[in-house]
Amino acid sequence: MLETLAKQNLARDMIRFANLTHLALFATKMGLTIDEVTEVISFERDDATKELMDGPFEMKPKLGNKFGTISRFSDGEWPVFYAAIGRETAEKESSHHYGRKAAGDVTARRAVHYSVVRCTYAGETIDLTAQLSSWPELVSENLKFCNDLGKEAHDTGLGGFLAPSARHSGGIAVPAFLRSTLSNPKIEATARLSYDTGATVVEYKDVP
Repeated sequence: MLETLAKQNLARDMIRFANLTHLALFATKMGLTIDEVTEVISFERDDATKELMDGPFEMKPKLGNKFGTISRFSDGEWPVFYAAIGRETAEKESSHHYGRKAAGDVTARRAVHYSVVRCTYAGETIDLTAQLSSWPELVSENLKFCNDLGKEAHDTGLGGFLAPSARHSGGIAVPAFLRSTLSNPKIEATARLSYDTGATVVEYKDVP
């Protein structure tokens, strides 16, 4: 499907909400506030940044050596680094997934902390945003169409997509398929997501 679409060499900043697994477990166990979590991230910034950037490209033994669970542009057999252009779109994407779990399971309503990572993406890219009217499946809850696009991108060595956000109208998501396309990471804030009266509440704390 992608062979008819133009490719471009794109370079720009993007934002990712990324979860530090070990810190998330520690924060939950200790009941840390967002200020305390931000202090820990600031202290461990170099190690944390590496984990946040490399994690999506590493196989997970607990998932049967897949790169992850099924997501919009992967069934877990190939890696995808999900980010977005702008903090608002990144927030909407993460808030949706957190809120969906919290709404359906009261035990999932604990606060979750994310690192807000800004990085540079530079690579061969296909812009899918103009295809939304003819390919409405790009924002569908049925992920097969997007999974097929992701597999084709991975198999052909494409750097990534500009894709319409499924959770923020007019927003642009950036799924990247190659670790080599990503550089200059910086943890710029901590985000705390909690659930209250049927909605996700997002609180930010800048990392000094």
